Amino acid sequence: MTALRRSLALLAFYVAAPLYAADGGAAEPQASSRNPAAAQALFEEAQRRVAAGDYEKACPKFKASFSLDPGGGTLLNLADCLEKQGRTASAWSTYKDALVLAQRDGRNERVEYARQRIESLESKLAHLTVEVPAGSRVAELALEVDGMPLAAAAWGAALPVDPGEHVVRAQAPGFETLEQRISLGSSPGARQTLELPLLRPAPRAAEPAATASDAPPPMAAEPHHPARTWGWITGGAGLVALGVGSYFGLQAFSHWDDRNAGCKNGCTPAAKTAGEDASQAATVATVGVGAGVVLLGTAAVLLFYPSDTDPPAEATSSGLSLSATEHGAAVAWGGRF
Repeated sequence: MTALRRSLALLAFYVAAPLYAADGGAAEPQASSRNPAAAQALFEEAQRRVAAGDYEKACPKFKASFSLDPGGGTLLNLADCLEKQGRTASAWSTYKDALVLAQRDGRNERVEYARQRIESLESKLAHLTVEVPAGSRVAELALEVDGMPLAAAAWGAALPVDPGEHVVRAQAPGFETLEQRISLGSSPGARQTLELPLLRPAPRAAEPAATASDAPPPMAAEPHHPARTWGWITGGAGLVALGVGSYFGLQAFSHWDDRNAGCKNGCTPAAKTAGEDASQAATVATVGVGAGVVLLGTAAVLLFYPSDTDPPAEATSSGLSLSATEHGAAVAWGGRF
């Protein structure tokens, strides 16, 4: 193996270490959790399981024993168990951990054995590559492989994984979570590449439908008052009456001036006629102005008619009473004395 290949393999190992350390590898425990007696019992039970070929139960017991008393020999036994179980990537990474412990403890025979197993397994490792195209790299994208985070530095890198099925999970704020499964065979050097597709935007939460109580109240139609219609008619008639009365009032003044002019030296027949015309015009003016005032007052009351259900308004101060319907309005003079 060239130096470049070794460097790439080590880089892939350190980036992807959580993928197999969480399941097959072993981390050195805290001092407070050490229990050598329990660790020895678990170690011996694991050896009996290996002798019986029951690797499924043996490997977890080796791992539990190491967590209670981290010894290099236990770690080598765990790596050997994982290798027999067919979990090549987990075994490979565990041999690397055992190599570090053996070098620290100065156990040269263990160092040599670990190196041999590492070199033997490297050609058998299955590799999974998770490609993330630029279009799929949304903000805060998080990837997981078999429940373990896959750092962005490892995207596009061929990472050692155990043979079998693996689950790649992608999630980001505002997008639907994506899960894809991919299987790697047990043939030596199996390789698979998964290209992450575009994430689908998450559907927006449905807004609650508007209920009848949320709807604005309907605008009440302004009630129709027949009195108002007649108020406008009466008001128009009142203005006409005022106009007529004013005209005849002016005529009365004019005729009276003519009568006075003709009576300076005794009234002439023309002066007498002018006096009669002035009297008639004054009468018409009085009636016209009076009627106009009454009609305009009536119109004002009709226009401010309170409602269809209220009793007819009464102008008690002037002795005026009125009523209005769809067919007409009536005005009467009366009063209470």
